[in-house]
Amino acid sequence: MASVVVEFSAREPERLARWWADVLGWRLDTGSGFVVQPTGPGVPLRFVASGRVKSRKNGVHLDLRSETHDDQNRIVERLFNAGARFADIDQSSEVPWVVMADLEGNELCVLEPRKVYANTGPVAAVVVDTPDPRSDARTMAAATGMELAGERTEFASLHPVSGEGPFLEFLENDDGPEGMLRVLVE
Repeated sequence: MASVVVEFSAREPERLARWWADVLGWRLDTGSGFVVQPTGPGVPLRFVASGRVKSRKNGVHLDLRSETHDDQNRIVERLFNAGARFADIDQSSEVPWVVMADLEGNELCVLEPRKVYANTGPVAAVVVDTPDPRSDARTMAAATGMELAGERTEFASLHPVSGEGPFLEFLENDDGPEGMLRVLVE
């Protein structure tokens, strides 16, 4: 079966790849471009050069896992000290997660502790905006062999059969997965 890769379009791919490798504690592989490889459960993050400038919210983002509320606060502080900034994507002030942006403005969320993400590694989920979450999840499940983990009208979620690694989550959004990140099946 094919596997999932998250690809970042970046003005400075090496710098951004090094940043993500550092904040996730993963390994940077420069043998074939700039790929951040998980050192445990996870998905590879590929960084490619692009002259495009980020102009709106990405249709793909990473959710980072925390084990406790103190851990969530430590992750937010570590990201901020590494150059991440807080981001406003019209989220409610009542949400229990923290929205931030990496060095090039790519959104990410630091989630509050959730038992469902216990075996994911530092990346809890790769989240994709799409007009049709259920159809896209079924298509991706067929392509990757991932299992359907949850489904509602506005949301569908896949998880690796092994039980380890991030979820692939599809959220209903008419804009679809445009922007500087994309999910590839290889």
